[in-house]
Amino acid sequence: MRASGYLLLLTGALLALLMFQKRHWKPLEVFDTDPGGYYVYLPSAFIYHDLARADSLEILHRTYKPGTEVNIGLVPVPERGGYITKYPLGVALADVPWFLGAHLYAGMSAGRYAPDGFSRPYQQIIMVAGLAHALLGLWVLRKLLRRCFPADEPTVAWALAAIGLGTNLFCYASLEAAMAHAPLFLWQASLLYCTARWYESRQPRFLLGIGLFLGLAVLTRPTEILYALVPLLWGLTSVADLRARVALWWQHRGPLLAAGLVFGLVAGLQPLFWRATTGHWLFYSYRNEHFDFLHPHLLDGLLSFRKGWLLYTPLAGLALLGVVGALRRQLAAAWLPALTTVVVVVYVTFSWEQWWYGGGFSARPLISLYPLLALGLAALLVRARTHGRPAYTLLRTLLVLGIVLNLWQTRQYGAGIISWDGTTADAYFSHFFDVKL
Repeated sequence: MRASGYLLLLTGALLALLMFQKRHWKPLEVFDTDPGGYYVYLPSAFIYHDLARADSLEILHRTYKPGTEVNIGLVPVPERGGYITKYPLGVALADVPWFLGAHLYAGMSAGRYAPDGFSRPYQQIIMVAGLAHALLGLWVLRKLLRRCFPADEPTVAWALAAIGLGTNLFCYASLEAAMAHAPLFLWQASLLYCTARWYESRQPRFLLGIGLFLGLAVLTRPTEILYALVPLLWGLTSVADLRARVALWWQHRGPLLAAGLVFGLVAGLQPLFWRATTGHWLFYSYRNEHFDFLHPHLLDGLLSFRKGWLLYTPLAGLALLGVVGALRRQLAAAWLPALTTVVVVVYVTFSWEQWWYGGGFSARPLISLYPLLALGLAALLVRARTHGRPAYTLLRTLLVLGIVLNLWQTRQYGAGIISWDGTTADAYFSHFFDVKL
């Protein structure tokens, strides 16, 4: 096995160790906030046989956590009665086989666990599902890096280590594995892989993969439609390429239409759900929350002590440097889609009125960018090596320091030292070396 394979195994072991050490199913907290809203589609459909039964989450609080308040994003359906969740159903779709396994296990437990959709087996398996999605995403990313940087195993291993161990993906594949970000990382890594493979081979299966994974991403978070820029812009390096691109798409119009159909069938599940529960094909479930594109919170989102992406995930800054300064020379096909997608996604993400996105560690909506940023890191590693040993050694040292910092701060976040929402500069520096064992 190559170095990157061993690194993937190490990452999986560390993620499992952190997950099983503490969170969240031990105190039955998995479905207390956003994860409950993503998940409730499953018990509503398979156990209570009513899609407008998102209020079944109250069973969790009445039975397992009495006296607590429900804060899961329940939205009443005024015209038909009942409740739906404000969150899209993509995570629930990804978790169907895991849920069915837990439901079977609870039903066979001879009364030890209630088959109600919320007892311990359900909470535990949804955490494990998030871990599995993240590891599968890292496996796909490894395949992509090995194709884009063949015969350069050190570069693949370092880039994979930086993403898997040195970013907040590590947190959202372990402590917060029930959130949407591990599946989104998998969808975007797969979208990027299928994009690179289609432009390389023209095989229709990769076009269908583009439609499938983009559809799953949009079904999980509608703003993921921005990642359509990746297959649209891949390989464009000149105006002549743009003219040739139109001819290429026309030549492959049959598979392209099939990919569009796959995308529509997958992403269209959400309007079908709204139609069945509210009577409307479109239903804005976030109500008073909205974007303000004229007043984006870019500095807050990137640098603040509350949730600053580059503050809590500094290796993202190195990856951005690689996208801007090295990717065009090392992997020209990826430069324009990576640069454009990063700029657009960052701008839109921090134009959301609640730019900090509730509780969490670092800027969690940007985890979807990490497959693209991995290419930038790999390109930066190659360029640093061409500049000689001092530059290459310095870059690898920075990667190691970034990984250590991320693992330390993830542990602090899990211990409650880094607040899920209220960290200030004073709190950050005064508790930087603290850890609760």
